[in-house]
Amino acid sequence: MKKRYIVFILMLLTAAVFCSCAKEEFSSTLSCKELSSTLESEFSPAKTEFSRYTDEELKFLFPDSDVYNEAIVIYSTDSVDITEIGVMRAESEKDAIALLEDAKNYIKDLQEQKREFLQSYSPKELSKLNSAEAKRFGQYVVFAIAEQGNVDKVFKKAEMLLTK
Repeated sequence: MKKRYIVFILMLLTAAVFCSCAKEEFSSTLSCKELSSTLESEFSPAKTEFSRYTDEELKFLFPDSDVYNEAIVIYSTDSVDITEIGVMRAESEKDAIALLEDAKNYIKDLQEQKREFLQSYSPKELSKLNSAEAKRFGQYVVFAIAEQGNVDKVFKKAEMLLTK
C-alpha cells in the first residue's frame, strides 16, 4: 500500500515538473499595424475612433525607443476618452523585457498625472486609468488603457494571435 502512495506522489511530482517546463512560444512575424488593427476591433463600443501617435511622439513617450523596431500606439479621438492601445515589437525577448518596463512606467506616469484631473473633469474615466495594464508576449509588448472588460479582451486576442 505504501508503494502505491510513493509511486502516486512521484507521478504527481513528475507531472508538475513537466508542466512547469512548458514554455509558451510566441510568433514574431505579425506586424504591429496588423496586430493593433485587430486589437482595436475588440473594443466596445465599436464606434470609438482612434488616432495614432507619430514616431516623434513615441520617442518622447517611450525613452527606450531604441529597443523596439516597430511600434503603434493608438488613442481615442474623443477628448474625454483616455482609451489607448499600444503594440510594440522588440528585436529580442531581452529588449522586450526592457520595453515592458517602459510601458508599465508610461502607465504609472499617466495614472499619477491624470488621476486628480479626471476626478474633477471626467470621473467615469478613472476606471479605465485603474484598469490600465501592459503585458509581454515574446518579443511583443501590448498595453491597454480601457475598461477592464476591454483590457481583458485585448490581451486574450493578442495571446491568441501571437501564440504559435
